[in-house]
Amino acid sequence: MAQRLQLVFEDANENLCSLSVQDPKDGVTRAEAEALANYLTTNNIVSGKKGPLGHFDKAYLISVTQTQL
Repeated sequence: MAQRLQLVFEDANENLCSLSVQDPKDGVTRAEAEALANYLTTNNIVSGKKGPLGHFDKAYLISVTQTQL
């Protein structure tokens, strides 16, 4: 089963923006996700559709089952 770490941010206008990381390490914690999110925003590595990301809002770990047809 594939996993994806989804980080959710708010921009300056309170619009939500998300960024997904494919196959995060096993056992990733909220603190690690928040550290990554803070690194991305502090260093302006990514931006939202309407400008720079404001702050980290939340994180999800999503499990995906893929079945080839």
